[in-house]
Amino acid sequence: MENLNTNSQNETANLNTLCLPRMLPLKEVTYHTGLSSTTIYDMLDKKSKRYDPSFPVQVKLSKGRVAWVEEEVAEWLNNKIFARAQ
Repeated sequence: MENLNTNSQNETANLNTLCLPRMLPLKEVTYHTGLSSTTIYDMLDKKSKRYDPSFPVQVKLSKGRVAWVEEEVAEWLNNKIFARAQ
């Protein structure tokens, strides 16, 4: 019974590590999108003419450190590619 419980805990731990989102620093977001950091922050600023509510919002990881969820950036890019075909 104890061994079965240990296996179950290991499987749960493995699933949790597989589900971790990959976080992209600003440098990688600029690389993948082709946008400058200024443009990205303008797209996030509701007061800016460049504001884009569909652009993924950064996640604050610590004081002075933010990153974007890779999957959200990829989805935004794929939506732009799909819209081009319309």
